[in-house]
Amino acid sequence: MKIKTLVILGLVIILTTLGLIKLNRDYLLLSNCNTINVTTDEQLSAKKVKIEFGISVNTISRITDSELFDNRSKYIVLFDGMAKQDVINKYGENDFLITYDNQYYFSFRQFKFSRRHQHDYNFHFILSDNKIFIQTKIIGKDAMNFTRPMLEIKFARLYRCNVPIQNAGEVYNMIELINTKKSK
Repeated sequence: MKIKTLVILGLVIILTTLGLIKLNRDYLLLSNCNTINVTTDEQLSAKKVKIEFGISVNTISRITDSELFDNRSKYIVLFDGMAKQDVINKYGENDFLITYDNQYYFSFRQFKFSRRHQHDYNFHFILSDNKIFIQTKIIGKDAMNFTRPMLEIKFARLYRCNVPIQNAGEVYNMIELINTKKSK
């Protein structure tokens, strides 16, 4: 009888703990459950990755992407070869600036509809055809999933929101400015 009681009590404790973790992650915000995971293909190194983060720190109306690098103090460094800080929970425009080896960059915005939404941020770096690609998979209520080539920082003045200035459109899909006008 004691074993049966202990097993039931153990199951109740486990289920209660799992339920509280789920409630905290999606609704309560008792503790920060955001995670960052950075991986690379074997030719690349996570030690060369830097992930910077800010709340509404970048404008899509910038003239060029070189403005992303003008005031780096506006960002919080989340990852610089290793995890440095947790992603804070804020509602709205969460801006990311990701660099590799101080030579390549990519920026994007995740719009969070509630400060209570917590996410798993997964960044994988791939070397393909002598280009570095970032594969981003954000798991949670405000999920995102995309793979894009990183751009050379020395040419940031030629881009706006990750698109060559001459090709930049008027609609921002949180990754790039796309052109919705049909060409003739």
